[in-house]
Amino acid sequence: MKKLLLILLCLPFIGFGQVDKIIFSSGDTIIGKVIEVGVNEITYQHKGETTNNVSKKRELAKVIYSSGRIETFQGLGILESKIAIEENERLYLKQKEENKKNRIQKREDRIIYFRELNESTKNYFVIRTGISMADIRDGDDWPTFKEDNSLGLSVALDAIFSITNRIDLDASIRFSQKNIKTVINNFMFFSFHSDNYANLNKINFIDISPKLKYRIINRMHISFGPYIGYALNGKRELLINESEKHPRDGFVYGTNEPTLTVPYDSSVDFNYTEYFNSHKIKRFDYGFNIGIDYILTKKILISSEYSLGLSNLYSVTTPNPDSVLAEMDYSQKTSVFYLTIGYILN
Repeated sequence: MKKLLLILLCLPFIGFGQVDKIIFSSGDTIIGKVIEVGVNEITYQHKGETTNNVSKKRELAKVIYSSGRIETFQGLGILESKIAIEENERLYLKQKEENKKNRIQKREDRIIYFRELNESTKNYFVIRTGISMADIRDGDDWPTFKEDNSLGLSVALDAIFSITNRIDLDASIRFSQKNIKTVINNFMFFSFHSDNYANLNKINFIDISPKLKYRIINRMHISFGPYIGYALNGKRELLINESEKHPRDGFVYGTNEPTLTVPYDSSVDFNYTEYFNSHKIKRFDYGFNIGIDYILTKKILISSEYSLGLSNLYSVTTPNPDSVLAEMDYSQKTSVFYLTIGYILN
């Protein structure tokens, strides 16, 4: 290839020697003497020889005579095309080699990056904040209410400790908001149609959760572990089942809005008695968490988590064993989905 490039670039500048230079379309060059140029053939001798050699003119690219004159032939186009092909192939191979070097360099850079990332996140803390979607898993006898789900705030602090190259221990404490429904059995207001009303208690919990985290790829982990929660306080609202609206004395029990703020008391009463029935919202919750998180950068982490409560947080007791409430299942268990973004401290 270099020989062909040298021919194209340098031959026009070759000095006027005592020999002719015969260049074939294949790129081969003969130093000698042109004896005769015929109609279809050319006769020549090699330098230092007297034997005549004959070649077809279509096989020639050019002849540079000792006088300096250049005569071109049909094979010049073939030679130039071959040089162009070889040059393109050279450039292609060069680009291919550069791409290979770039891939190797990028792979080495990723290895270095993840090594540094793993070393920097060996033991670390994460502050996470985001939203929660709280749901309620009802007992069998609850009427349907539309406002079981609600958005809330979630804030967590995680302490991560490395156990192996792929397994970490995540000890976290989290503030979250969960929902509990309570029945209404107030004789004065709801004695006839109490099944159409309930209180939705939005309660603030502190959850403590030790989890095991497994690294499935360099920056992605899955986690699983139990949790225990304690209820701090909360607010309550009135739920009205829109499917049943009963007029009485000119007043319609039910509105177009399924949730109304309770006017008489907006704070949660964890233990209260209503028309001789004792209602209790339990402060302790327990269950398990499963989640997945992804480390975007050395400082930013995105996490999603599902929390399934196993504890029944609501009970009703009545002195009358024949009471309707005594026979009905009004149990309450929590179910919360979290989506948070975290900042890594190390």
